[in-house]
Amino acid sequence: MGIDRLIEKGNKCSENRESIPGAPLWHMGKVALFASEKSFHLLQNTIDYLTCKSRAGKSFADDEKEFMKEIFEALWWGGKYHGFPEAAQLANHYVNGEGEPKKLDPDVYKTSVIVQDVMAAIKNYIRDSFPNDKRIFIMKSSSPSFLFSGYAKELKQGKRQVNKEGYLQHSGTLLKEQSNGRLKNTDHRFFLDVIATKEGESFLSKWKVDSYYDFADFQKNDVTDVPLAKGMVLRLPDGLSHYLTKIGVAKEFKYGAEWEEKWH
Repeated sequence: MGIDRLIEKGNKCSENRESIPGAPLWHMGKVALFASEKSFHLLQNTIDYLTCKSRAGKSFADDEKEFMKEIFEALWWGGKYHGFPEAAQLANHYVNGEGEPKKLDPDVYKTSVIVQDVMAAIKNYIRDSFPNDKRIFIMKSSSPSFLFSGYAKELKQGKRQVNKEGYLQHSGTLLKEQSNGRLKNTDHRFFLDVIATKEGESFLSKWKVDSYYDFADFQKNDVTDVPLAKGMVLRLPDGLSHYLTKIGVAKEFKYGAEWEEKWH
């Protein structure tokens, strides 16, 4: 269901709608535990109503701002419960982090199949290309010398199983394997940077992922699905989430992870 149908399904920005419900987390819990249709429709109709207001560029009342803030805080609890701690941290930080950068546990990236395979390919490239007169080698997954080399060839789309392995896009971004729910909910695609130093016959690599937490505006028509119970998926338009930055409820921020590795 697209944004336009969500709006039609809502309350047409009616100023006479009933009061904004408090405690979204409580209602989300009722849906998750008891499949409460009443709570589900109350949440979705309120989101549809606020979507309509944001599309029209209207201001939000204090209780409407609080509702959306608590929706993201509720996503934190949901993420923790479902085993997506990094996604939970990011959702909460969006409405409570004041725009400060956020560092994540690097395991969310290090354990990814595509990250491990790109790391291996980059290490082979570095091992074969490290200049004898230098101790530091800096590169990115988007560096043309690597991206269009034989080292990266087998990592490209069409060479791999997208669901289990992911792939390296032509831009140099890593598209995570779709079956990896933890990373899928944290970072959909990202660049991988490395600084390598040579110590005798060994190398020390400092790997880094830098991403940006934001949402597309209504022009892209994207919707984030929030599964609560069987057949009950809350639809949260990205345009609404983006609009929260315009009314002082949320702030976009940088996030990522760093880790070191010694290898031969």
